[in-house]
Amino acid sequence: MKQALRSSLSSILYQGTRLFGLTETGTRILSYHRVNNESGDYLSVPVEPFRAEMQFLAEAGYQTVGLGELLQGAVGPRNVLITFDDGFRDNYENAFPILKEFSFTATIFCIGNRVDHPGYLHKADILEMHREGMEFGSHTLSHPRLSTLGMGRKWWEILGSKRFLEELLRFKIDTFCYPFGDYDEESERMVRRAGYRAACSNQPGSNQGKTNPYLLKRTEISGFDTLEDFKKKMAGAFDLLHQGLHWARGRA
Repeated sequence: MKQALRSSLSSILYQGTRLFGLTETGTRILSYHRVNNESGDYLSVPVEPFRAEMQFLAEAGYQTVGLGELLQGAVGPRNVLITFDDGFRDNYENAFPILKEFSFTATIFCIGNRVDHPGYLHKADILEMHREGMEFGSHTLSHPRLSTLGMGRKWWEILGSKRFLEELLRFKIDTFCYPFGDYDEESERMVRRAGYRAACSNQPGSNQGKTNPYLLKRTEISGFDTLEDFKKKMAGAFDLLHQGLHWARGRA
């Protein structure tokens, strides 16, 4: 019932954008977590549907950009930024070969304390992917809800993860992603002060030139999305629905 209502509402919004000639003018950042056939949950996109989504982007003329390019003005309806949260190993095993197949790049936000742990990316995986053009950012050291932490612990998670990853990987880490999309004003200030150039939130929508670089908007892609859902998300048809959910959960 809930899925049917979601699909119906998004279809109405999608047809409205086409009927009234409303087009995307910003850059959409896609938010993934896992790509595998085993998990079967909301955060895990199966392998062939992921390939189909990438094929759609390629055939529709989309080009992937990095966060650095976005900050330099690479904002446009045919630019897309692909991100993965947490740094699961299936990003290397399953997503990476498909991204290379379509000459796409992505940004992976790693949880510092989980690198080299079972189920997560190994240092060697990260270095190989980085050599092939993939970007890496920080997702804190232990993936807490930042707004619930005291100042000292919050700073340790934000700055500590940057220093840890830079020491381990020997390349610069200058982008950040808020775990659970959870942040407060103090978290945002600390991310700026720690030396990051940009940070991703879970707020829905596309990014225009005026978007706060420390609260970049993203479009969440789930394991339950059909290819038609994906196309509608790329057109912005789910943005209002997602904004409503964020409001209901107190994230607006």
